[in-house]
Amino acid sequence: LRVIDSGPGVAEADRVRVFDRFYRGPEAIARDASGSGLGLAIVKAIADKHRAQVLLHAGHAGIGLEVRVAFPAAD
Repeated sequence: LRVIDSGPGVAEADRVRVFDRFYRGPEAIARDASGSGLGLAIVKAIADKHRAQVLLHAGHAGIGLEVRVAFPAAD
């Protein structure tokens, strides 16, 4: 599963922390961006229940964010 957006993206240094509930990076706070910091925490919790892996990448041409969820092969 892949989701790609064209927003401001997530700084490399924040990519581990964005899975923490209510975490919003310094750029989001400085931009006064809306959001509660729960989206990726919820994605990670669901992925963990399905033994899936969540990977973050820069979006196309370095714009935005690409989130990949890789599910394990069926038993």
